[in-house]
Amino acid sequence: MNTSRRTFVAGSALAATTLGISSGLAFAQEPPAAQTDPADGPWYGAPADLDSFDFCETIDVELLICGYGSSGLIATAVAAQEGINALTIEKAPIGGDPKGLGIIGASIDKDYGIEVDPIAVTNEVARYANGWGDPRVIKVWATESGATYDWICDTIGDLGARPYLEYDVDDGTHGIWTTQPIDHWFKIEYSPEVLAAAEAAVAEAGDPAASVGILPTWGMLLRNRIEQEWGAKVRLNTELVQLIKEDGRVTGAVALGPDGYVRINASQAVILATGGYEANIDLLKRLNPESERVCGFPMYYPFNMGEGIRAGIWAGGVKDAIPTLMTFARAAMAPDAKLGAPYVGTTCWMGDQPFPKVNLDGVRVCCETSPYDYPLHVASKQRECKLFSVWDANYRDHIAQFHTIGCSRIMPTTSTMLDGTPINAEGGLGGFELNDAIIADAVAAGVIQTADTIAELAEKCGINPEAMVATIENYNRMAAEGVDAEFGKPAKDLIALDTPPYYACAFGGHLLCTLDGLQIDPNMRVLDAENIPIPGLYAVGNCSGSFYAGTYPELFISNAMGRSVTFARHAVLHIKNNM
Repeated sequence: MNTSRRTFVAGSALAATTLGISSGLAFAQEPPAAQTDPADGPWYGAPADLDSFDFCETIDVELLICGYGSSGLIATAVAAQEGINALTIEKAPIGGDPKGLGIIGASIDKDYGIEVDPIAVTNEVARYANGWGDPRVIKVWATESGATYDWICDTIGDLGARPYLEYDVDDGTHGIWTTQPIDHWFKIEYSPEVLAAAEAAVAEAGDPAASVGILPTWGMLLRNRIEQEWGAKVRLNTELVQLIKEDGRVTGAVALGPDGYVRINASQAVILATGGYEANIDLLKRLNPESERVCGFPMYYPFNMGEGIRAGIWAGGVKDAIPTLMTFARAAMAPDAKLGAPYVGTTCWMGDQPFPKVNLDGVRVCCETSPYDYPLHVASKQRECKLFSVWDANYRDHIAQFHTIGCSRIMPTTSTMLDGTPINAEGGLGGFELNDAIIADAVAAGVIQTADTIAELAEKCGINPEAMVATIENYNRMAAEGVDAEFGKPAKDLIALDTPPYYACAFGGHLLCTLDGLQIDPNMRVLDAENIPIPGLYAVGNCSGSFYAGTYPELFISNAMGRSVTFARHAVLHIKNNM
């Protein structure tokens, strides 16, 4: 049976409840004071002397994988399959659960009749980074991700995970930005027994989140296979403290688990897969204040505090100089709410739709048809960092005409499974019905404002009413003419607002994850200040850098997750080939 709205709501509930998890764990001992981020000087401080640790255990392995998120999961799986004596440690009490994957050149693409030029995508992603990324590193994802997806398909294909490609990218453009059909997923075929168990759990608890863990994801299927069948060794509740470096080579790490400090000797290599630093809000404010101050809702994984990046720097690595935050404009803010921490917004999908946006002065300031974070960057230069989206009673029709893609999609996709079965007939993000419910809840809470006139709407939002009326009148005139003379919005997205009631809401960013990690070479080896690989040290996922700079190229849907799994597999195979 196919995934239903119930499973979507359950997944949403999981994302929300995850935010309540403490970013620290109760350990038998606390890390040395030397690791605390200093108020001044380098943010990463200095490591403790190795002799200062009282180890309760010493472990010898060939490969140590630090982190069991999306990239750590793949690294663990490949290491187990390749017969490497590996240990994976994870700070959290749970493992990773990857979702959509940005993939180029998978076998299934040919079945769909899709061909994407990996070099063209490499160049476009490099352009997003203004040349600050390493095209050789980007190219590894563009040319090897297909083989990685094929490997995942082969690994879990017999467990009821059916691969598919989200090929609906409208006309292949979003304003002046191009996109390509690279978003790959798995549809899980749940048995009637599993669905019945999930429904019973939800009914008993009165909470959709009760289905979590009962309805498996493809990540859960992979975790079960490598742990239960392949014997992968994973230690949860075990945090990386610092790396061990001897004679210029990384030879292991110090970890902190429930029973105390553990020394882990790794004869071949250590892979850092600990994620970014987005949950360390003080550090985010220090390294990327421009992005942090336009955020309004926390969607980050609460355990990602930057320990792996810091440990890599201590071992001689270098972090990307340009900070990059993945953030989507869907944090709905009440008119009097302030952006930035502490985050007080609520999730609403309307912020990513290209409705006209005005500032507190009542004027448009940008082309709204753009990647998610561009209006947020523009908003950072406005009063109170606020831009208000404005829409009318016909917003369902407007959204259908916008035909946005990726995780801003609300209307149903035209993509199907290979057998012609609709992927999601209800629509993305739960469809229009759920979107209507979110809007209604936000209106009732005083977050979204509504009125029968634009002037009244502006007053409720604290916007200059005369200017906003003039702006919308001019917008409607341009819509009738089919030309945005102000900012060049495509004609199909230029739709008049002329049917009350009217709605408006200020939108900040969802704080998702940082992408400026340790600089790496095309084999995922961490580089030192002279761009020389540090022997024995690799970095993958959001712990690694050399790919993004300043913005996330979201119109290449799911490229971050695709990069994570591809680089993880590449790193382990490189280690295996050099053993």
